[in-house]
Amino acid sequence: MPANAFQQHHLRPLLLPRAIAVVGASPRDGALGRVVLENALRGPFSQHVHAVNPRHREVLGRQCWPSIPSIGEPIDLALVATPADAVDDVLDDCAAAKVKGAIVLSEPPSSPADAGPWLAHVQQRAVRHGIRLLGPGAFGLVRGDIGLNASMSDVSIQAGRVALVAQSSAVCTAMLDFAAPLRIGFSTVVSLGAAVDVDFGELLDFLLLDEETESILLYVETIRDARRFHSALRAAARIKPVALLKSGRSHERERDPARPSFDAVFESAIRRAGTVRVRTYTQLFAAARILALGRIPRDDRIAIVANGAAAALLAADAAFDRDIRLATFSSDTQHALVACGACDVDCRNPLDIGADATPERMAKALDRVLGDDNVDAAIVLNVPRPSIAPAAMAQAVAQVAVRVAKPVLAAWLGALDRPGVLAAFDAGGIANFYTPENAIDAFSFLAAYRRHQQWLLEVPPPHADPPPPDLAEAEALLRELPPQAASTLSSQQATRLLAAFGLHGTPATRVSSDVEAKRAARKLGYPVVLDSMLDSARRYQNLRDARSVMGAFRALTAGTATAHPPASTVVRVRRCSDAARAGEIRIGVHTDSTFGPVISLGATVRGVLADTDRKLMLPPLNRRLAVDLVDGFQRGRVALSLDERTRETLVQILLRVSAMVCMLPWVVEIELDPVTLAATGVTIDDMRVSVDSNRAHLRNYAHMAIHPYPSELVDETRGRNGARVQIRPIRPEDAQMERDFVDGLSEQTRYFRFFYQLNRLTPSMLARFTQIDYDRELALVAVVDDIGATEGRAFAGVARYVENPDRVSAEYAIVVHDDWQKQGVGRALMERLIVAAKRKGLARLEGAVLSENARMLAFARSLGFTSTPDPEDPEQVITRLELEPNRCEAILRRDAAR
Repeated sequence: MPANAFQQHHLRPLLLPRAIAVVGASPRDGALGRVVLENALRGPFSQHVHAVNPRHREVLGRQCWPSIPSIGEPIDLALVATPADAVDDVLDDCAAAKVKGAIVLSEPPSSPADAGPWLAHVQQRAVRHGIRLLGPGAFGLVRGDIGLNASMSDVSIQAGRVALVAQSSAVCTAMLDFAAPLRIGFSTVVSLGAAVDVDFGELLDFLLLDEETESILLYVETIRDARRFHSALRAAARIKPVALLKSGRSHERERDPARPSFDAVFESAIRRAGTVRVRTYTQLFAAARILALGRIPRDDRIAIVANGAAAALLAADAAFDRDIRLATFSSDTQHALVACGACDVDCRNPLDIGADATPERMAKALDRVLGDDNVDAAIVLNVPRPSIAPAAMAQAVAQVAVRVAKPVLAAWLGALDRPGVLAAFDAGGIANFYTPENAIDAFSFLAAYRRHQQWLLEVPPPHADPPPPDLAEAEALLRELPPQAASTLSSQQATRLLAAFGLHGTPATRVSSDVEAKRAARKLGYPVVLDSMLDSARRYQNLRDARSVMGAFRALTAGTATAHPPASTVVRVRRCSDAARAGEIRIGVHTDSTFGPVISLGATVRGVLADTDRKLMLPPLNRRLAVDLVDGFQRGRVALSLDERTRETLVQILLRVSAMVCMLPWVVEIELDPVTLAATGVTIDDMRVSVDSNRAHLRNYAHMAIHPYPSELVDETRGRNGARVQIRPIRPEDAQMERDFVDGLSEQTRYFRFFYQLNRLTPSMLARFTQIDYDRELALVAVVDDIGATEGRAFAGVARYVENPDRVSAEYAIVVHDDWQKQGVGRALMERLIVAAKRKGLARLEGAVLSENARMLAFARSLGFTSTPDPEDPEQVITRLELEPNRCEAILRRDAAR
């Protein structure tokens, strides 16, 4: 991203305006136009605020203009507080005055029949005029660094480093009211309202670049564009802590109980995005305060230090309820605690240092505890004592906390308004949560943030290790399906499809009569199992003749409403597998309407299945994520005893299921139930696959919320020296090769790439370069054999692009190792990067090149790039390439000829 990307961001006029107009400004008490104008005039931004209303010449002592064009000065943002039927005219005025941003506070018409068409009309009008729009029904805008409160909230808002983005104006107002006494300041506050234009994704992209924003709070009700939301959330969460409050669980009471709830799917998506989810306003701000401190623990082992036994026990109980571990003090720490008088003999966690504890004793105890390698964080609790001022105790704790990297949280029980306490904690980098339970809650968010950040770094491939799936067989099966229709595959078709991905099941047949059961058993071969599809506990095993099979069927269907129950709903006949079972599970795939395919691992239960009976994860999976899914399920309500072999087989099944749903968008549901865990291995005893051929046309993983590793871009070429060069997208596990590659560049080559003297990639830079989101960026690497390299392979070159916030253009960069220059590696990388960018839908590549880098400028010209001086930096040249279809096709033809 260019250094001036934030200055050029297309939402800057909307979210960081230089001048605003309040349209619908009114002198009437209670009018929305008056509230917004009054708020905007209170702050230092007031000189850039203009009132607009043709009915008034003056409002609140300010000149009132009849229209925006009549102001005669450039206006970046219009805040529209007019009746709904006047919004069209206001947008026309904005276009005439070249206003680029509008926030429509006006509510849609009250009638649902009128609201839909009106919202569509407003959206079309804004698009036609090139105006970026928040709302309708938006909250307004708060921008702390410029002193602007152009919103419907009259709460005194402090400038700060937290951004709040909510889907509801009412929630924005309530949350600001809640934050004021806690002294939480904001960089930006906006609401989406009806979100006919700007949505979460673009706002997150803006806040990611905003230097005034250090952490982000989201209030979410619904998600329109899951891919963009999740991609932007992942990008933001890599750089800045994000905490999210989601409502709407109660709306799902009528959902299909056989499928996971949307709330459970959303929870899975949030974990993959590296974000912390909370349940209440209080928790949201607690998460914001603790995450903003920037102290992330290595693990979740906490120490509790208190000057009162009751407070310590309350904190310990809260930790137990939230699965937070209490650290076990080392023997050295226990001896040190005894020596400093923190305890007599039994120095256990939680540590009560006594009601008579002085600030000095509290400081010594905390210092000893934080020095223990078994402790990842400390929670300090202070119960008010008449003889010791709370501020003195806070100062003692702060002097210890400021010297360590481990997080220290506090709960000073009693009065909330203690200026001396707050000042001490601010100096020590400590957040005060007032109660033991709130402090534990806050730490639980910190622990969750650490875990989710680890998941965020996982960028998995779309399918498991070789051998690759038989895609030809899958495509042949697709051609057999009814066109433009949803259907359920027959048992034989499901078996073929799963086998194409290396998944082999035990033959099974669903039957609706005792005669059908007899025929199925004879065809499958004895011995067989008959079990109920309605009750997994009802099963007859080791049936070895027709008479026992028919009797078992009649026993299983006794009491059903009809003598011949519907086929495929009651009884299943299957071959016997090993009777020594460790258990049975269910592996499923459900296609969520918002987030696409979701993989579940759960109990084998017919009928209602609670979310707590299964664990969910959004594909694509890699080995680490599949292992986490298995381990998470084992730790759940259904305990399984899995040996290493069985566990590994389950992981492989999950990887192959993930590969299938990533590569075949027309597979919409999979049910492998039961999957039997037996002494001889794992068997898939029954399977059901639902498909929808309407989705066969989907490309570029459009059916998924997370873009998989683009294995279709893996290619091979040869250098001019005859050496084989593999070209492929970069992977997270390439970190060591990336580090070695940059270390091996000459000083000049490194300077030409990074524009400054870079000695070595920092860990954060290394993660940023190798753990990428393929939905918004791409890095192609040229990999060659190198016997001297760590892994026997090395990078010869790297070319990458990163989409700009407009999602139309991208910034590119390329560097080739000095030993591989003039071997055609750079051209091979750039040509493939250009084609990939065009296929992604980008219209232009652009990048800055140092003026002295003559070879790179000549190389860019040879590829069709134009060059112009950088108006903001005379030492740089801006190179641009319009991604015209003909140019990309020519590249493809040359590549095919080679």
